[in-house]
Amino acid sequence: MDRREFIEHAQQLSTGLLVGASALSATSCAGVPYMMPRGSASQLVIGIDELPPGGVLIQRSEMEWPVFLRQYEEGSFIALLVRCTHLGCQPDPVGDRLVCPCHGSEYGLTGEVLQGPAERPLTRYAVTVEGDDIIVSLGSIDRRETE
Repeated sequence: MDRREFIEHAQQLSTGLLVGASALSATSCAGVPYMMPRGSASQLVIGIDELPPGGVLIQRSEMEWPVFLRQYEEGSFIALLVRCTHLGCQPDPVGDRLVCPCHGSEYGLTGEVLQGPAERPLTRYAVTVEGDDIIVSLGSIDRRETE
């Protein structure tokens, strides 16, 4: 299921047209699952136990671009806006990198540029853990993105 199909399904879910657990997640073409998070407009929330080992693409129906969330150290998580900084295409998680299908930019799993034409890292959001929940704050950019 591609991103557009996922968003269409998510919109149907939000209006009550789809029922059942299968409507809550899907898999991207790269094999990384999509999930619809809980939370407010400025926060994306998923349970720690819901996070697959390779990470997850989280997106609400009103979001234009998904966020790639993964654990990178014990108890530490990283959230990246999956929008190429070159021309705005959606890079796909592939192995140990995010690869843009439009012009070949490649990013590391912490958002740094590994190969151009992109010159800037992916946007990295602040992530906190509260109890059993991982919270991605969309209004809070993690300034470590330029490291």
